[in-house]
Order: sequence, then C-alpha cells, then structure tokens
Amino acid sequence: MSAVKSISDRLNSSIKSLGTASLVLSGGSSPIKIFQELSNIDLPWSKVQVTLVDDRLVEANNRDSNQNLILNYFLKSKAKAAQFFPLTEDLITKSNFFKMPFDVSLLGMGEDGHFASLFPDMIDDFDAFNTDAKFKIFKTASQGNPFLPRITMNLSLILNSEMIVLLVKGKSKLKVLDEAINNNKLPIHYLLKNRNENFLIEKIDE
Repeated sequence: MSAVKSISDRLNSSIKSLGTASLVLSGGSSPIKIFQELSNIDLPWSKVQVTLVDDRLVEANNRDSNQNLILNYFLKSKAKAAQFFPLTEDLITKSNFFKMPFDVSLLGMGEDGHFASLFPDMIDDFDAFNTDAKFKIFKTASQGNPFLPRITMNLSLILNSEMIVLLVKGKSKLKVLDEAINNNKLPIHYLLKNRNENFLIEKIDE
C-alpha cells in the first residue's frame, strides 16, 4: 500500500468515526510528491486539521520555511479546504486544536539520522528525546542545513500518533536507517525503538 493511500485511508476512517482528523507534516524535498498526490485525493478536507512537526524560525514566506512548502505543494486543489495551524509553542493547548492522538504524522530523516528538528547533539536532552517527557513544542538554537533556529515537537508528542509514515530518500539514508536500529547515537534510533504496528517506512528513489 502506498503512503498516499495509507494516509488518506487513515484520515477518512477517523472522519467517518469521529467527524475530524489530524495530519502532521514535515518539510524538505522528500514529501513533495506525496503532498501533490494527497492534495488531489477526494476527502472532506475541511474536517482535517493540519500542522507541522517542525519548522525553521523564518518568515512564513521564506523559501526555507516549511509552512511555505506546505502552502505551495499541499494546501491547494482539494486539500485547500483543510484547516492549517502553523507550529507554535502553545499549539496543543489552544481550544480549537487539535484532534489527538494525531491520526497521521509524516516524517523525513536526514543523513545524520535526525527527524523533525531533533538532532544528534540533543539526544541527552530529557524533554526532547525521553518518551516519558511531557508533550512539548520548543524552540532550538540554529541546527541543520540550512543552519537556522527551529521549532519542533518532542519525541513523546510525535509518538502520540496513530500512524507514523517515515520517508527515506536514497541509498545513503537507507544505510543510516539500517545502522540506527542498533546505534543509539543516531536520533532516528529512538523513533524506531518506540514504533508501533502502524509505523510505515516509505522508500523513495533519488
């Protein structure tokens, strides 16, 4: 089953049973094709709440903004009707947000094993990586490429998802993913270690 079908089926099932659904998205180039395909799926998108797992702390129209990426590639066509919530530190405490657990979280992975904006030098941070930490959305110092300050969900909040779809693009990242099963110096190790039966890995050719 393709990632697009898995995601749309899960959202549709939640809408039918609960009247609403939630979708958490990542940035980067890996999910663009999925965004484009999803945006053309027949769903009652007005009942879907959408946010980001992380973002760069830049203006929303900046080319490095994940919000800008979502607006350009996902929130159009049929998916234009979805309710979009920019990622903020107080997001999950707002009264009009959010259906939790999240129905679907769509994640990518970097060649250093990071996901969301959870990087190797943050592994010892209890709030960031410990599964017993309270749900938290927090700002970070400049990280990654582009080297910018960021905002991100912590691991325990990301794991509060009925389904997680991890996109892995290219052979080098697949090698990192294989290594991460036993290497606790790689952030993605902690996601793999705590995955449930609805954890899907979608391999994307470069």
